[in-house]
Amino acid sequence: MRSLNIHIIGFGKVGSALAYELYGNGFEVSYITDRHADDYADVDHELRETKFQSELTADSVMQSDVLIFCVQDRNIEDAAKEAVRLCGDVRGKYFIHTSGSRTSRVFIEAGAEPDYCASLHPIQTFAEVSRSSGTLLKNIYFGIEGGEKGLDYAGSLAESFGSKCIIIPGDKKHLYHAACVVASNFLVTLMNIAAEFSSEAGIPKAEMYTVFKPIVERTLDNIERDGLVNSLTGPFERNDIQTIAGHLDSISGELPSLIPFYTLLGMETVRVAFRKESLNMKNVISILDLMNDYVTGEQKLSEQLSKE
Repeated sequence: MRSLNIHIIGFGKVGSALAYELYGNGFEVSYITDRHADDYADVDHELRETKFQSELTADSVMQSDVLIFCVQDRNIEDAAKEAVRLCGDVRGKYFIHTSGSRTSRVFIEAGAEPDYCASLHPIQTFAEVSRSSGTLLKNIYFGIEGGEKGLDYAGSLAESFGSKCIIIPGDKKHLYHAACVVASNFLVTLMNIAAEFSSEAGIPKAEMYTVFKPIVERTLDNIERDGLVNSLTGPFERNDIQTIAGHLDSISGELPSLIPFYTLLGMETVRVAFRKESLNMKNVISILDLMNDYVTGEQKLSEQLSKE
């Protein structure tokens, strides 16, 4: 399948990584279409045989066996329709996109052959546009969905990176993508909140990552070894209601806007502790009542301030 001509539409963070790593694995990346194509005139020599263009053309679509759309979700439909319009007969052409939340149905509605449509979403974070071949797609997981031939081809791409695939039901893709957001984007948010708390305690934000890196890495190691529930430690797990009350009191006094954050995650942590059987129902009720008192208090204060 490496002899098929691949056309990547969108040379952003995902598209560039895909282009380089596919090329590095022996695939024919014949075309790259990106509205900023002129910016890549001096692109790394690894893609010297690839033709860059700023817009789709009839020739480029007709000569491509595989079209991989690495554009923003809201642009997939228009780009697919344009490709179908330019080519006319798209039978036997693979239509694949890398969106985590959209399904391959967007291609079917655009006129592509259903069996050749697929979505191939890398469960990975891409912080910048790639400028050379790397390993972002190596040894990871891809969430895939689509027609039979589309799935087979998407799976072969993932396999070429030494990666694995998980088939995601089309009607569950939003939940799947929400899980990805929680695991990556919200992790950044969590660490930012930790920085807010620790900076108030005298730890400079610039040193936050160095200080907290060991506990984060150890927690991840524990999860890998013992599983999620069994890795829970800390005051919620040991029913240390005095410590939790101390947290709430300090946050309420110094960073009151973060009370909803702490209490919401606290409630979810209580659920985990209950599943671990570290807490009984009486413990659960006591902790939830404590947190509810603070949430209610913050709401009343907010309402009072809004009236003044």
